[in-house]
Amino acid sequence: MFIRPSTLADKAAICDMAFACYGTLLADHYAPEVLKVALPHISHVPDGLVQCGTYFVAVEGDVIMGACGWTDGPRGAEVRKLAVHPDHLRKGIARQLLAHVHGAAHAAGHQRISTAASLNAVPFYRALGYADTGWIKIDTGHADAPFDAVTMVRDL
Repeated sequence: MFIRPSTLADKAAICDMAFACYGTLLADHYAPEVLKVALPHISHVPDGLVQCGTYFVAVEGDVIMGACGWTDGPRGAEVRKLAVHPDHLRKGIARQLLAHVHGAAHAAGHQRISTAASLNAVPFYRALGYADTGWIKIDTGHADAPFDAVTMVRDL
């Protein structure tokens, strides 16, 4: 497996992988009616993110096993769209992707990085040194289906 910057040619595979990931991992933490509305929204990866140079894919052969990146946000560096295909969970891919993201954000001059973690991901981020800073509802475009998340931060 190796990690490389994503390209626009990767977009469809990234979105499909993210949909499979989130559909599997979020099912125990969110109501089915919330997931029905939220999954298309949260698994969509915008062209700008895919092409920005700070969004990365973990690849083995021609298979995208996971993806994650960072962008500059209102509070500095922010983790963006971490996902690993369900067939490749528990292999350390998410940790490797985040280590790559942390290194890239630090090399760009950032001292801290934040994320909005889905409820299932909070223990994972805590294990990597992130601390809870708050609670938010991510807009899914449907007022009756808010997507709860925990804001978290860690030093780089």
